[in-house]
Amino acid sequence: MSPQAEQIKVYLQRNWFKLGIAALLIFVALKKDLSFKLNLNTPVKIEQAPEAPSTEKAAKRERYTDNLTSTSSADQTEHFDLAAAARSPKKITASDRLQRTGKAQVQEYIDRFDQVAKSEERKFGIPAAIIMANALLHSQAGTAPWAEKGRNNHFLLPCTEDWKGRQKSYDSRCLRQYENAWTSFRDHSFFITTGPYSDLKTLQADDIRGWATALEAKGFSEEPALAQQLLEVIRLYGL
Repeated sequence: MSPQAEQIKVYLQRNWFKLGIAALLIFVALKKDLSFKLNLNTPVKIEQAPEAPSTEKAAKRERYTDNLTSTSSADQTEHFDLAAAARSPKKITASDRLQRTGKAQVQEYIDRFDQVAKSEERKFGIPAAIIMANALLHSQAGTAPWAEKGRNNHFLLPCTEDWKGRQKSYDSRCLRQYENAWTSFRDHSFFITTGPYSDLKTLQADDIRGWATALEAKGFSEEPALAQQLLEVIRLYGL
């Protein structure tokens, strides 16, 4: 054995413990570094939450759809609102019901009371067209139960404290009754030119729109948009 090898052997024998500790530390350090590198290269597995029940998923989809709608453009929102309005049921008005009565029935009614309406215009200054349109709407061309023979209320006039004549209730609403249709037309003329309606007498007989607007403003009828309905009836039937 060479002197150099002998020296190495003696060194190892004297320092074997220290060298063993050092080798162990180096081994541990290398192992940790290797483990760290391996972990970096390993795909990370993300745990997913349990799938939501179908009802919850549907609710999420609905909320998502709502969010899309709310963030849409102004034109899209307007289109949606118009479509929703179109699907909403339209309230049936007296004018709608009158048109369903039939043209023959309506024309017969107009021919029957045309001269009466004109006579009331000459005496009270109420436009004959307004009188006739009002009668057509509220009596449904004479077919409403309160306008039939024996009742003759062609304007749906209610009972009031000063009313001394016959009366009858329809759906818990007290209405006047008359001996004949002419009496109903005359009472209507008094009704809308006296008391709370007395200022209507200042309107001209040719101011059709003014009379229609005033009757609505005074609350003559429970019909919605009364003025518009009166003017529509006048236009449709050439009153």
